Amino acid sequence: MGVIVIFTIFWLLLWGAETYWAFKGPRKRKILGSVFACLLVFGALGSLATANPAPKTKTIAIGTHRLAKAKAESRKLAASSSKQATAILALDEADSSSKEAASSASTAKADKASSAAQASRRAASKAAASSSTATSHATQTSRAKPKGDLETDKAGTIVGNKNSKIYHTPDQAGYHMNSANAVYFKSEAAAQAAGYRKALR
Repeated sequence: MGVIVIFTIFWLLLWGAETYWAFKGPRKRKILGSVFACLLVFGALGSLATANPAPKTKTIAIGTHRLAKAKAESRKLAASSSKQATAILALDEADSSSKEAASSASTAKADKASSAAQASRRAASKAAASSSTATSHATQTSRAKPKGDLETDKAGTIVGNKNSKIYHTPDQAGYHMNSANAVYFKSEAAAQAAGYRKALR
């Protein structure tokens, strides 16, 4: 590339000098100088054209055997790529079906859990209803049949309960208690000394 540049500069300098020599002299020199200048310019262009030749295309002769082999390999590659695409599609479908199965299983589990929770709520409400019925029945029974065979207001003396450490005087409201738990005192002072307290009603 550097040689081409130097050669071009040399031709330009030579053409400039010849043009100056031709147009400074008589008419014959002018004609000869212009012809010589044209020859110099065309020579420079020709040298540049030969220095940068057009790229040549290289043709390679391939035998029929090699061509058939290349076509067979391309067919094999196309078949393997189609198999891979089919396998990828199958994997995608399997993945989506497994996700759908998992979501349906979780929905079924949630339905079972909700039905179990509803059943447990029903059982709890039934148990609460039965317990409230039993409680009301026991309350009615207790009201109907008072506990204990001793009434404190009819004992005529101060009666204490050895379990609760509470004593009752005859002037207070009556209290039913078992005679086995009854402790009798002569005075309130004696009951308090024994660690009992007076009933509130």
